[in-house]
Amino acid sequence: MTTAVPQPSVQTDAPAAERAPLAWLTLEVALYALIVLAAAALRWGDAGHYPLSNVEARQALVAQAIYQGDDLPAGSYSPLLASLNTLTFILLNDSDTTARLASVLLGVLLVLLPATLRRQLGQKSCLLVAGLLALSPSAIFLARTNTGETATALGALMMVSGFFNWAKDGRQRWLLLLAGGLAVLLTSGPLAFTVLVVFGVMVALRWSAFKTMTPPAGRSQWRSAGIFLAALLLALGTAASLNLSGFGVTTGLFTDWLGRFSFTPRPDAGFNAVFLLTIYEPLLVVAGLVGLAYALLGRDLLRQSFVGWFVGVLLLDLGMAGRPAGSLLLAVVPLAFLGGEALAELWRGLERQGSWGNEGVILAAGLVIAVFGYIGLTGWLVRHCDEGNTFCQLAWLQPVVALLLFLVIVTFFAYIARPDAALRGLALTGTAIGVLFALSIGWRLSHGPLERLGFQPLAGVPPSTELVAMSQTLASESLIRSGDNDMLDITVVGELPAAVWWQLRHYKNVQQRGSVLDAPVSTAIITPVITDGDLGLGQAYIGQDFGVDALWSPTGFSTRDLIYWLIFRELPLQPDSDKIILWLRVDSRS
Repeated sequence: MTTAVPQPSVQTDAPAAERAPLAWLTLEVALYALIVLAAAALRWGDAGHYPLSNVEARQALVAQAIYQGDDLPAGSYSPLLASLNTLTFILLNDSDTTARLASVLLGVLLVLLPATLRRQLGQKSCLLVAGLLALSPSAIFLARTNTGETATALGALMMVSGFFNWAKDGRQRWLLLLAGGLAVLLTSGPLAFTVLVVFGVMVALRWSAFKTMTPPAGRSQWRSAGIFLAALLLALGTAASLNLSGFGVTTGLFTDWLGRFSFTPRPDAGFNAVFLLTIYEPLLVVAGLVGLAYALLGRDLLRQSFVGWFVGVLLLDLGMAGRPAGSLLLAVVPLAFLGGEALAELWRGLERQGSWGNEGVILAAGLVIAVFGYIGLTGWLVRHCDEGNTFCQLAWLQPVVALLLFLVIVTFFAYIARPDAALRGLALTGTAIGVLFALSIGWRLSHGPLERLGFQPLAGVPPSTELVAMSQTLASESLIRSGDNDMLDITVVGELPAAVWWQLRHYKNVQQRGSVLDAPVSTAIITPVITDGDLGLGQAYIGQDFGVDALWSPTGFSTRDLIYWLIFRELPLQPDSDKIILWLRVDSRS
């Protein structure tokens, strides 16, 4: 018989903070921190790289008018951005960069928000969704523009996260997140009603499932959520009561949304989301469609809700002739969740059965072959081939041969190893190439030269380089003639684009007249294009026309030109432009 020897007791009453001072700093938290930092850097870095477009300038001029206590310009705008931009201008003054700060912050929050669904979707899926949104070229660009689509996408995701988390544990904070998302959505812009219609149809079609998972809520919960919603609507819609007309604009967003379904073309209408997804988000499209198939085969209501969100937005977008250029983002968010699910499945497969000898070799070979094919394709595009140089003319075959070689390697591994290993290697290679393409597309879109921005369909109607030249000319003439950068006396004739007014915002001696005949004898006069080339004011003026924006559409080109445009996002031509004329009085030069 053995006698149990008593073991010495272990002291366990030490405070948890002393045992693990950084217990909260897990690998998952560190990865989210890196993703958010990368997202913030990509969105905020050199945010004033491009001047404000007409659409952005209209939004910024509203905030500037609220900030200065002036009458607001006519037209619809995002009350949410007007409120946030007003606060930004109060704290940091007005500039192209600060006018985009609110949208940047909303874009960073959009990247972080998938973390709130980790209990439903899993850690890997949500990390990958955050990574996909952080690197998405369209999400980066739209977060760097002073428009309301980023806020609309954020509000929609806040509602989804709030509801499904509230359904899981019934906590008040999730109901407040849902209410906050609704407030952000209703004040963000007209596309809010696209989201509300899609969500309403989804709930109607799956009413029994949504009703079953809805937890009982006490009267106090609903009261708190209602008060929070009303207070947030007041604060966000009226710039904390500095802009009481924001109430009227908020209620008019529905009429604006309906008007965008008319057949009358709008000057600011963008391309449809299907086209933009194809050329800007190839990784999201491929991974998202795989994730869509997984979601449809499963029974999870949240995953199927992302399918309904994606499909519903695409259908409404196709029917909206007057869609904003940034409407694409409403489809990018659910597609990122579906793509994250597909990539998480790939991640789990690599953890269970992956090896460097199979998937690793396929990845290495695929990247080398992709570089080889890319060099051949770009070389063929930029070279001028003589008629007799058959080798040069057939250089386009190099990327085709590279693709066939890679498929042969994948087939070989499927034969000697396992078909599932070959498929994982193929998917891993496609993901790596997709990430590289996303970085390349995003950099060209957000940081390329201004003269190339006109060839980016996602930019809508971007500003022209000549707008910058006009602004520099005015500043130079003001310094020469008045000794100050903003004291030049300027007369504006007629209605000019908002981007021009934004460039004139700091000039202290600006007046507007309805026609040239009413214009006083000013040092500088800005007019629309005059056909006879004479102001008729009895004074000597010299005029120079400047393009305000860049108008271009990717139609009517050869196959080679279209491939060149897809790779480099530019063409050897000048986009059209709406022009204005800057007249300077000759006899007033010092």
